Amino acid sequence: MAGRGTKKELDPEEQMKRKFHAKCLFRALGRLVMANAYWLIEAIDEYEGLDDVKRRVQQAVRGKAKKKQLLSINDKALLNKPAEERTEEEKKYIFRIIGGLKCFKRYPNYVKKKLAAVTYYKYYGPGRTIVRQHHEAHAMYFIVSGDVVVSQMIFDELLQKYVSIEVGAMHQGDMFGEVSLLHNIKRTASVTTVGHCELLVLMRDDFKNVLQASVQKQWDEVQRAMSAFTYFDALDEVARREGCIVAKMKSYETNETVLGDGVGVPNFVYFILSGRCQMIESIQVTVVTRLGRNYYSLYDPYVPSEQSEQDLDAKYFGAYNKLNKSSETGRETISEKEQSEMKHFIKDEKSNSTGSTEHPSSYKKKSSILKPDSGHASVGYEDEIKRQSTDSGHIRYERSESKSQDLLKPTDRVVRESIRLSVVPEVINLPPKNLRTYFMQVCQFNPGSSFGFGENMRDRRIIALTPVDCMLLPNIWLLQRNTANIWSRIQHYLEKKIPTKKDLFKEFVTARRWEEFKEQTVEDVVSRTHTVNWTTVHDVPYSIRMEEMLDI
Repeated sequence: MAGRGTKKELDPEEQMKRKFHAKCLFRALGRLVMANAYWLIEAIDEYEGLDDVKRRVQQAVRGKAKKKQLLSINDKALLNKPAEERTEEEKKYIFRIIGGLKCFKRYPNYVKKKLAAVTYYKYYGPGRTIVRQHHEAHAMYFIVSGDVVVSQMIFDELLQKYVSIEVGAMHQGDMFGEVSLLHNIKRTASVTTVGHCELLVLMRDDFKNVLQASVQKQWDEVQRAMSAFTYFDALDEVARREGCIVAKMKSYETNETVLGDGVGVPNFVYFILSGRCQMIESIQVTVVTRLGRNYYSLYDPYVPSEQSEQDLDAKYFGAYNKLNKSSETGRETISEKEQSEMKHFIKDEKSNSTGSTEHPSSYKKKSSILKPDSGHASVGYEDEIKRQSTDSGHIRYERSESKSQDLLKPTDRVVRESIRLSVVPEVINLPPKNLRTYFMQVCQFNPGSSFGFGENMRDRRIIALTPVDCMLLPNIWLLQRNTANIWSRIQHYLEKKIPTKKDLFKEFVTARRWEEFKEQTVEDVVSRTHTVNWTTVHDVPYSIRMEEMLDI
C-alpha cells in the first residue's frame, strides 16, 4: 500500500505534451482510415449494415467486376509495411506481383527486385493533388490504376495574373515525379487525380539507389535524339526538359506497321533516328478490255472528278431551267374563290410598307409523314401552293401536281394540311465487278525524316523497310513552340511533295503501258524465230512477278 502512495507525478507541461501527441496520432489515424476506406472494403462481398445504404447500392451496381484487381487487399497491406521490416519471402512475393504491372515492364528484372524491396502503396481519391508545382520533391510515383491530370501555372498577359492550364494527362502504366529528383529541382507541374487512383511510391533516397542510373540513361537518350535535329536548337533548357518528359522512344522491326491501319500513337509526330520506312497507298482500279487492250480508270468515291466550265454551267444553271419547265407542265387551274383570296393577299402585300410577306393560312407548308412500311421509303416534302417570283416582281402561286392522293381532303370551313407520301427507291452505289486493288510505294523516309504532322493518311500506311528507331513528340507540344512556323511549313511541304492518288494512278497507268509494250515487243521478236520456247510466266519466281506487277 505504501508503494502505491509513492507514485511519481508527471510534470503538467510534460503531461500536456503527451496528450497533444496522442491527439495528433488519433487524428492521423482517422485521416489514414478515411483515405484508405475505398480499397479496404474491396474484399467485402456483402455489406451487412443497414445504415450506409449508398455503399450497399454501389456494391450491388459494381457487382463482381470490381473483384478483378491488379493488387489484392493483402498485397496492398504488404506494400504498406516498412521496407526494413519486409522479409526475403515477402520481397520475392512483391517482385512477382509488381513485375507484371504495366508501369514496371520497362525495367530489367534486377531493377524490379530492388523496387520490390522499397516501393510503397498509396491511394488518392478523386480531385486530390498528388504533386504541387514549385514544391520540394520527396518521391516519384507509378500509376497502377486511375488517371491524373498534369497542369501548370502560367502568367496570362491579357489577364495579368497566373492561371492554371492543363498540359497533359497520364494513365495506367505512366510515371511522374522523376524529373525533380533527377535534376534536384522543384516540381515543374501539378498532378491531380481524376477519379480513384492507386499509386506505387518510391522515396527520394531509394530513387537515388535504385532508379537514378536507369532514368538518367533514358533521359540522355532522348536528349541525344533531340540534338540530332536542328529544329530544337532554338529551345531553351526548360523547353528541352519538357520535351524529354513528353517524348517517347519506339523501335520497330522489319515489315512492321509504324503508322496507319489503326496502328500507331495518335496525335504524335514521328522523328526517324535510324532505319528506313516506306509509305504504301492502296488504289482501286477498274479494268476494261476492249479489242485486246486494257483500259484503266480510278475508282475513288472520295475524290471528285474534274469539272469544266460547261459542266459547271449545266450543274448550277441547268437545274433552274429544268425546274421552270417542270413547274410549267404541272400547272393547274385554281378555283375562283382561291383566285380572289390570292388577289386580296397581293393587294395587302403591295400596301405593306415594310415589304414583309406572310402566307395566308390556306397556303401553309404541308407537313410530312413516314408510311409504316417494311420497304425503303423516303419522306417527300411538297408544298400545296408553290410561290415563285418573276422578273416583273409579281408573285404567282401555282398548285403542284402529284399522282398520290390526299389522305385528308380540305373543306371550305376548316382548312387542313394535306399529306402526301412519295416512295422513292433507295439508290445504293455498288462498286463495279471488275474492281482491283493495287498497292504502290508513295515515298521513302530516311534517318532525319519526320511525319505525322496531320498530312493526309487516307488509304496510306507507313511500313518499316529495316529496323527503325523513332522519337515521338506530342503534336500539341510542338505547335505551342512553333518557332518561325516551322511545323506548319513542314506539314505543307509534305502535302505538296507526297503524290496524290491521281498522280499515283497516272504513274500506275504509265507503268502498265510500259509493261504491255515490253511484252508486245518480246512477242514480236519471238514470233520471227523458228525455235520453240516452252517458258511460261509461271517459271518466273513470285518475288520477281510481284515487283513486275504481274496479275498472276
